Amino acid sequence: MSIARPCTDPRTDPRTTLRHRFLRCLEYSGWVVGTLALGWFVLTHLSTWRFQQSQAARLETLQLETLRKEPIKLIPLRPGDPFGKISIPRIGFSAMIAEGVDDATLRHAVGHFPRSATPDRAGTVALAGHRDTFFRGLAGVRLNDLIELETPSGKYQYQVIRTAVVGPEHVELVQRSSESDLTLVTCFPFYYVGPAPQRFVVQALRLTSQ
Repeated sequence: MSIARPCTDPRTDPRTTLRHRFLRCLEYSGWVVGTLALGWFVLTHLSTWRFQQSQAARLETLQLETLRKEPIKLIPLRPGDPFGKISIPRIGFSAMIAEGVDDATLRHAVGHFPRSATPDRAGTVALAGHRDTFFRGLAGVRLNDLIELETPSGKYQYQVIRTAVVGPEHVELVQRSSESDLTLVTCFPFYYVGPAPQRFVVQALRLTSQ
């Protein structure tokens, strides 16, 4: 005659309970991390949108002052100050440009290299942007594409004459030149994870100015 052993209820098994608690804790942690990531994403994009809107309003004010022939104080631009607006019609790209290429400025706008030229003067206008935000669309730029710059001093048009992938040491591409040209710089490859090892460069020559 055998004596039946009592069955262990899996709901009261310490090992099962511990595993259940661990999985539940893991689930809650995933929800918390996901919620925080979503909140950060929304706040970042909202901050960028507000910055772009405020820059557009400030640019419009400066343009009205120019039309009214009101004197504009020639104060050196500081990082984050409005520089203008860039558009590439064929790829549907448009963004505000702010002075500076520091991290804080590039998070919210396309940046203007402080020592490069301005469109109202001869020389290279050099602009930089992040590949995963404003300058992601540069991947679709082609030769002869039209690029438009709008600043307080007027509207300017450029035609793309060259695109290239170079190393980060090629700083001569954003240095001054005797011609009225435009250089756009972003990191490359566009979908690279982590700090990108190369730079994608778009060069354009001025067509007309207003």
